[in-house]
Amino acid sequence: MQYLKKEIRERILAAAVEEFKEQGYADASIRNIANNAEISLGNVYRYYTNKESLYFAVINPFMENIKQFVDNDFSFTNMTMKQIAERLIAFIMTYNDELLIIRKGNTVHYDSFVNYIIEVISSKIEEMVQSIFPEIDSKIENPDFYSAIAEGFLTSFFKILCNEDSKETLERKTREIVTFYFGHMKDRFRHFDCE
Repeated sequence: MQYLKKEIRERILAAAVEEFKEQGYADASIRNIANNAEISLGNVYRYYTNKESLYFAVINPFMENIKQFVDNDFSFTNMTMKQIAERLIAFIMTYNDELLIIRKGNTVHYDSFVNYIIEVISSKIEEMVQSIFPEIDSKIENPDFYSAIAEGFLTSFFKILCNEDSKETLERKTREIVTFYFGHMKDRFRHFDCE
């Protein structure tokens, strides 16, 4: 029995990150990954049975990290817009490659990822809005109100990520989006009192 070496696995994963980031899931090539990792094609298949298993090896740790981040750290209550933006920016800087890989991923993986994030962000927005404006549910008739805001935010966020901007530009654009969607929330709901 041949033992799998950690160093080879890491080289494969590093090459896979670059390939999936550049080509997306559908156009990614295991042959390119093997060449860039400087190992044989057959050796890649000793570690990963197919392209999908390699893709999941790249994105699964990220998916776990994003779930923890959104569940635990991405809270709108008792945080300033600057604090929310800073947390989001730190997350983007840490996981920029993985976010691009998910964004360029195949439809099934991307859709499930987006649906999960929209659901979690939607509940966070609902929590924040209800703390500011407790009677909001009696004023809003749209059952998709919170998910629509979350989806708009996520779409805007992904649009920023798809540009090859410098770190400083990415940070500035993220702050602008966070401020637009979540800044001055108390002022936004005054019109609900005007029937």
